[in-house]
Amino acid sequence: MHREIEKDYFLLNEASYPTSQFDPEKAIEYPSVYEVVRVIDGVPIFWEAHLDRMKKSVSLLGYDFPFESHLIYAQLLKLIEINQVLNYNIKIVINHLDEAQPNLYIFFITSHYPDREELTQGVPVILYQAERKNPHAKVIATDFRAPITKAIREASAYEALLVNQDNEVTEGSRSNFFLVKQGHFYTAPTSKVLEGVTRKCVLSLLKRLGYPCTEQPITKEFLQSAEGLFLTGTSPGVLPVSKVGKQMFDSADLKEVQDIQSLYDHFVKTYVEVNKIS
Repeated sequence: MHREIEKDYFLLNEASYPTSQFDPEKAIEYPSVYEVVRVIDGVPIFWEAHLDRMKKSVSLLGYDFPFESHLIYAQLLKLIEINQVLNYNIKIVINHLDEAQPNLYIFFITSHYPDREELTQGVPVILYQAERKNPHAKVIATDFRAPITKAIREASAYEALLVNQDNEVTEGSRSNFFLVKQGHFYTAPTSKVLEGVTRKCVLSLLKRLGYPCTEQPITKEFLQSAEGLFLTGTSPGVLPVSKVGKQMFDSADLKEVQDIQSLYDHFVKTYVEVNKIS
């Protein structure tokens, strides 16, 4: 298995260990849930929302974990401090949920962020026929992800948008997406997707901008009629889409996309400034 862990130390049940002792197979043992939190200038971005969703994922799987968000947040800060890393992604994994004492892993993972060209010109994506068994629970599903990752790599794409059995484009394999048409934003219904933390933030910011946004099923035909699309996620933030398959989109040039991209970046910057620990 690919070792996605990075940096010098990881945490297991609050104790720290050298990453050389990390066993990736043990970290993904079922049943398990996870979250990925981006750290900017030493601040875990939107950690409250991530941990709330993690608590919900545990509950959706039918387990009861003594979830203390503030204690996990303290562990995030501990990991940042002992590794002296201010900008990277942290993965939180809770596994062995069916046992009396589940395990809590917290570690830095290989992190990739869009470069300036991708943010200003957009990225290519593909369509992929697949849907999550339980879209609301963020669970480790290696068998689900592996073939999608392979298809993305073979197409030299950034992401894959998933198409369900009803011919609806629901979400990205590791992101959500919005499309824009005639000044109106659209996204798949919350009931059919993993409700991303960034997606939820963007929905709120669109209201602040005064843009209408409708949650509705997105058919492939409707997607093809869009003026532009963008992805939302922990690492990409708000990222324009330049191409879906062979169809080109001028997403990055749309004023509506630029507006939400700019406001989201400002929102994150403000969050960092307010939550920075001096």
